[in-house]
Amino acid sequence: MTAITEIISQLCNKLEAYAFLPIRFRAFIGFDEFIDKIQKAIKLKNGQENIFFESIKAYAHHLDNLSGRSGQVEIVTSQTKFGGNAPILSNTFAYLGVKSICLGSLGFPQLHPLFKSMRQDIEMISVANPGESQALEFEDGKIILSELGSYKEYNWKAIKDKIDLTQLQLKVNQCELIALVDWANIPFASDIWKGFLEDVITPLGKKNNLFLFDICDPSKKSRKEIEEVLDLISGYSNYGKVTLGVNENEATKLWLVLQGKDTDRTTLEVPFLNQVGSFIYQRMSLETLLIHPIDRTLVFQKAGNTELMGRLVKTPKVLTGGGDNLNAGYCLGVLLRLEIAQCMLLGMAASGAYIQKGLSPDINTLISYLKIWQSELQINEEPIFQNL
Repeated sequence: MTAITEIISQLCNKLEAYAFLPIRFRAFIGFDEFIDKIQKAIKLKNGQENIFFESIKAYAHHLDNLSGRSGQVEIVTSQTKFGGNAPILSNTFAYLGVKSICLGSLGFPQLHPLFKSMRQDIEMISVANPGESQALEFEDGKIILSELGSYKEYNWKAIKDKIDLTQLQLKVNQCELIALVDWANIPFASDIWKGFLEDVITPLGKKNNLFLFDICDPSKKSRKEIEEVLDLISGYSNYGKVTLGVNENEATKLWLVLQGKDTDRTTLEVPFLNQVGSFIYQRMSLETLLIHPIDRTLVFQKAGNTELMGRLVKTPKVLTGGGDNLNAGYCLGVLLRLEIAQCMLLGMAASGAYIQKGLSPDINTLISYLKIWQSELQINEEPIFQNL
């Protein structure tokens, strides 16, 4: 058993050494891109002051009271920014010293102006126009309303018609990490992921890839579609080590599907999250299952299961993109071959730093964040790291 503060010290030392190294990792990321409006819903007005709904539960109660009567909710947009899992993940990787290729719907035939604000060292390959999302943020989570009209004909054939497949194979072959994200919000995502496996990954024959999959909220998908994508993700394990990253809600949905139950059942029937994760992991062919609730991270691997508590950000600047930054930090740890606890802490630090400042962190920002976290742990009762 090891004190978390000691693990943070070791992690900071490794990050300080890494910060002086030239870029040595490459990642391929696809295939979603969105224009995001970050918004809050107004509950009351006190003169010029806006009082926002603090929780999703309070907002839902307000909407429920409008049933049969109608009503209006005023929305305030704090910022309009590039979004989607792939762009945010790519951008964070760039700050962390990982050169990435981002393929997807960044605007076609011209790049959408908002995506020009991404790091210029990202190689952007765009084949379609982006979707649009309204992210209603609350203190306890967010509700994302998405418009997917631009994806009606966005499938693997449409992508192949606009790219040089041989060149794509060469680019992917140079990458240590391959991340396929946002399956739930791309209507033909399974077709794209299957085509990418058959036309890019399989012909290369490379067996030591690192894969990251993030399916996002599968609530609107049928049980059959979810079962099919889980089988598809498992199929990638023939060509490398597969990590599936999900939040608590997504893990619950997958557990229900794999149990043969309806995904709209109440979570009161779901066991503890460590049991949910163990069941999912046993049913899939994965190297790692990564579950990230808002307050901690759980990892499931053949060597055992691990759970670490996170650091609460008391005044979040933004929530949308927190999971992508967690994935980026965790994957950097994997690329650096860090111990699992260090990978988890790095992921939570990247997410926390982003949520706190509203900007993707660089290595020095991560080190500062970790040292503040370490100081807080030393003042309070310090947790001990141990496998579950």
